[in-house]
Amino acid sequence: MTRGIVDVELGVLGLDPLDASGDDQSGFSHPVWTWPREGLDAPEAGGRPLPRFLGGRFQRGVLTVEGPDDIACDDPDALALAAVDETGSADTPLAITAPDYPLARALGDWRLAGGTRDGFAQQVADWRAQGFERLLCFDPVHLKPETDHAITLGPRYLALTEGELDGLLSKLNPWLAEDGMQAVRLGRQPYLLAQLRPDGIGPANAALTRGGAPLACLLNRNAGVFIDEEHSDPVLRQWLTELQMWLYPQPLNDQRAAHGQPILSSFWPHGLSALSDELPSPPVGERLILTDSPAVLAECDANPWRDDEVAATSEAIRAGRPVRVLLTEAAWCRLEGDLGGFQQELARIDAWLERLQAECPGVRVRLDDGQGGVWQPESSLKRAWHRLLQRVGR
Repeated sequence: MTRGIVDVELGVLGLDPLDASGDDQSGFSHPVWTWPREGLDAPEAGGRPLPRFLGGRFQRGVLTVEGPDDIACDDPDALALAAVDETGSADTPLAITAPDYPLARALGDWRLAGGTRDGFAQQVADWRAQGFERLLCFDPVHLKPETDHAITLGPRYLALTEGELDGLLSKLNPWLAEDGMQAVRLGRQPYLLAQLRPDGIGPANAALTRGGAPLACLLNRNAGVFIDEEHSDPVLRQWLTELQMWLYPQPLNDQRAAHGQPILSSFWPHGLSALSDELPSPPVGERLILTDSPAVLAECDANPWRDDEVAATSEAIRAGRPVRVLLTEAAWCRLEGDLGGFQQELARIDAWLERLQAECPGVRVRLDDGQGGVWQPESSLKRAWHRLLQRVGR
């Protein structure tokens, strides 16, 4: 039985209003980081869902996320967890500071790749049976040389294919195995497993108490700041030097350099989780939460967002169940300076909205930036006018 149409709350982190002011720090003006302006006034663009919502009046929010001084509070996973919080609390703890963050994020990446919580629990048990006791995030990075330092560029800049990454890991793992470690890929995200040894190397050293800073802290920043005496452990720094020396002469880097592609300078190990049976198991909530954030998928009762599927959303709408969609990919693209990826993500969201509106005519969508800023929803008269224009256009 249909209980009536409900609002769909769509949060897109990293999105700005069309008329936003410039940003001197980013090197781009804010309007670049929104819907592409070219052709926006064309009739076909005016009928698109996302440009219409972005054309509404924007009310900037005040939600902030507090964290330690050394942590970047623009981390999309941390912001997504704060945005999905029922209370809207501004002091929601950062997920990236939690000791079990890599394990939780691995669970989220496992689910993004189509796995279940029970399946991941079995995978953790298998890793432990092989003697592994520790897990770290292990992001591929490119270090761009500057005059006296190197700028960190991330996975989206590298744009490694799955074949390239898997081929490299197959060569890397025999070298890692000598020191009780193994690299694995969950979805598109690599992780590092480590056995613990009193005299172990790098992440396999039982005395190591912290990994590197979260990747969001490094992107487009000086990498040296995060591997100095204050921010990193000497055991980890020494191992990173050895890892970079191993990577530099790899055939993959020669092939990429020959084609004008950036080379893989290093992997960045961050977070430090003990492999444990104690995985997040959130209670079932009333809302349907759809997201691309692995942290939200791990910590909340949420489902992966798929741009080509609206069945679950339309079913919830018809049942009168609240729907919250929270997307972070645009924010990651923005952190990495990937304008092409950013615009592709907006196109994916726009196509999803079009499918949803075709499936559920009259659905109300409230667009927000995931940080308290909201675009004012269309009036019922304006929605009716757009539906009329669409029918005439056919």
